[in-house]
Amino acid sequence: MKKQNPFPGMNPLMELSWPDVHVALIGYIRDMLGEELPDDLRAKGESDVYVISEGERKYRPDVVVIDDSWKQGIPPKWQPSIKQEGIAATEPTVLIAEVEPHRWVEIRTDSGELVTVIEVISPANKFSQRKAYEEKRASLIDAGVNFVEIDLLRGGDRLVNVQGTHYESLFMGLGPQHYTSCVTRAASPERREVYATSLRECLPTIRVPLRTTDADLALPLQDLINRCYTSGRYWKMDQSLDQLRPPLPEGDRAWAMGCVASAIEG
Repeated sequence: MKKQNPFPGMNPLMELSWPDVHVALIGYIRDMLGEELPDDLRAKGESDVYVISEGERKYRPDVVVIDDSWKQGIPPKWQPSIKQEGIAATEPTVLIAEVEPHRWVEIRTDSGELVTVIEVISPANKFSQRKAYEEKRASLIDAGVNFVEIDLLRGGDRLVNVQGTHYESLFMGLGPQHYTSCVTRAASPERREVYATSLRECLPTIRVPLRTTDADLALPLQDLINRCYTSGRYWKMDQSLDQLRPPLPEGDRAWAMGCVASAIEG
């Protein structure tokens, strides 16, 4: 039986399954916006792969070899032998690397012009890839691209584009229980549209800009999170709030425990 998100806004326990939540959100955002775009625009999901070994390097594969043996019921297996006779392979230096995918949504014209980028911020953006994220944001805004940021994570320093605005000082007083989104429009990059909601509030419906001749599109974040919760069946996961980092303040913790208890009883 399906259960509904017991929190009125973001469910903080969903952060514990963030890679899965993130993938789902990217797909739902693409689908929702793609259905409403003007005929000559399209939304698509994009990704880079970060390979971290010695230093940090970002790779995007040019060639992919896919093992489809699973179609015959055979699990994929690494085969170290060389298939071609008479060819001796040089022994490689083996590095154990961490693979960190970076995903986002792009809106482009049919001719390929990039109009808007939508980022759902992940822990890697805030920590290991923070500089790369900030450089990407700056370069896209300088190139005349609308930039939309959605931060549904409580941990880490705030990353959304409020530097140099009066929002920056305002955000200094907000605790980590606030979720933030920021829209930077290509037509007026000095003006930022910021959405901030507390743990106990419903997530906002934000405006996604396109070209100056197009109407904005509405993106209801609460509907997307609720859909993730239901489709991912997150009521089946461990509901202990002790896992959360940073931990919830005592007042919010007591309130959140009530939300979790009502879901368990239901």
